[in-house]
Amino acid sequence: MTAHRIALDVMGGDHAPQATLAGAREALAAWPELRMILVGDEGRIRPLLPGLGFTAPFMDRTHVVHASQVLDFHDEPKAILKEKKDCSIRVAAQLVREGQAEGMVSMGHTGGAMMASVLVIGKVEGVDRPGLASLMPNLQGSPTVFIEVGANIDSRPEHIAGFAIMGAVYAEEVLGVKEPRVGILSVGEEDTKGTEVTLEAASLLRGHPHLNFVGNAEGRDIWNGRFDVIACDGYVGNVVLKSAEGIARLVKDGLKEALTANLWTMAGAAIVKPALMNFFKRLDYREYGGLPLLGVKGVSVIGHGSSDARAVKNGIGAAVRAAEGRLHDRIQARMAERMPGGSNGK
Repeated sequence: MTAHRIALDVMGGDHAPQATLAGAREALAAWPELRMILVGDEGRIRPLLPGLGFTAPFMDRTHVVHASQVLDFHDEPKAILKEKKDCSIRVAAQLVREGQAEGMVSMGHTGGAMMASVLVIGKVEGVDRPGLASLMPNLQGSPTVFIEVGANIDSRPEHIAGFAIMGAVYAEEVLGVKEPRVGILSVGEEDTKGTEVTLEAASLLRGHPHLNFVGNAEGRDIWNGRFDVIACDGYVGNVVLKSAEGIARLVKDGLKEALTANLWTMAGAAIVKPALMNFFKRLDYREYGGLPLLGVKGVSVIGHGSSDARAVKNGIGAAVRAAEGRLHDRIQARMAERMPGGSNGK
């Protein structure tokens, strides 16, 4: 099996470096082909490794790259370009750019990670705007690839069409979905419904030679499994994503309160607990680990700032699967088919 080299921003996240290192150790145990590059303050990282289970066999597959700075959450993303050029996020991206790593994973500054991915790693040829994708749970079991969720808050039709194409490649290569059903998020399923932007984006996708474009998707289709990929503008997508996170918390906390209200409900809770745990697992962002930024020349997975070791492990796993599928190469080939002569419609 091919070895895959993933650079981890060890200093990123609310619980770094302990949680990121613990997640890296779990990932090394889960994927024997994985080679980890730990990026961050070497003086803080190395003393923690023995206590976190980095035994000799794991250290054989681990390399530490020193980064003297950290991009804090109050910093502007553009700080990676001048004031904090040696921050762990930028150094990880530089390793991908130089070919020393196939991908990077960061649970740190979201804006900084996106800027490093786009400006340092660089965009795939034919991609105007890379897109941030989220895996949304649905009633069919396999997640819906929902793209774009915040990297682009004012998208043109050709950008949304590009998000749909990249999301379809991700569904095929990483999730193993054959001929994924692709849709554009709109206010009705009829072809005439939507804004000028969504209508034009749909028109662009209908002409793609290797895309199973189904048509308009409504909000409920994100959750019912009728579509494998749903594309939208990043402003709308981010509102949907944050609303989904809030609803998941409401459901979880509301059920917990209701099921612990008295002895009768507590007895019933004991009976349904296994089923509830399985259900809540599907809603847990830690199971997916992070959001892939599609359209850059390598793999970039951006996780939640509050990620624990399990989320970090799964984020690294997402990067391994994307590297295994040569995702950026597949995206470049598919984008070249988008318009006659390989034009991306910019």
